[in-house]
Amino acid sequence: MFERIISILANILSIFNVHINIKKVSAKLQNKKIRNLCLITFFVGIICFFTIQAYIARQASIAVTQVVLNNSTLKMNVANTQALIATVLYSDNSIDNNVLWSSSNEAVATVDSNGIVTALSEGTTTIIAQASRNNTVQISECIITVKSPPRGYSISSRPSTIKSYYYIYVRPYDEDVTQIKLYAKSPSGEIFNPPIDENDLYHFYSECGTWTIYASLENEGGIYEANKPEDFLSLEITDISPSSHGDIIQSIMP
Repeated sequence: MFERIISILANILSIFNVHINIKKVSAKLQNKKIRNLCLITFFVGIICFFTIQAYIARQASIAVTQVVLNNSTLKMNVANTQALIATVLYSDNSIDNNVLWSSSNEAVATVDSNGIVTALSEGTTTIIAQASRNNTVQISECIITVKSPPRGYSISSRPSTIKSYYYIYVRPYDEDVTQIKLYAKSPSGEIFNPPIDENDLYHFYSECGTWTIYASLENEGGIYEANKPEDFLSLEITDISPSSHGDIIQSIMP
């Protein structure tokens, strides 16, 4: 019996280019303790071998069933970042986060290996999370819409026929501007925030001297603050006579 076991073991080892001397091993097995130890080792090895084979077969049958993202759509502003989290579900009820990330339009937004999305320019792109295992593939997508803040505005003025009133024209370069705020800095440095007048007509009544007029714009992509020389308009106010039209500029100071 032992000779048969040794022969089987020798055949198995020869597959891995390991060769044993069957006669020498048989001679040593005449010792009862060594024989029993070898027998136990043999059967333990057989059990381990089939256990490993069963594990390998089970792993080879596991399939990806679904990829779930924490967001299916995102609205972002240019230069902002956002983290996407992917959860991969498998047929054996296990989960992990091992996905391959990609962007359908990297000019609009990119995504790194950790799912961090960086918005680069206005537009739309699709971020794709792909998981694969044992020839099964699943994907999940997140549609990214990137908005840019306003690019700026033109500002101009002309005096009205009413003393101390001026027409101030603020014209955004973009059509999607949702809010315009006008600011007026007086000669003494006090800043006023006049409400937008539907006729573009404003009253400068508190001080004579040089006033600085500028604006800020807002849309879904962010806020544009005056920062270029052409964003500022200077007006020389020489007459602050009272007017029957009332005070249009309201101070924003406490």
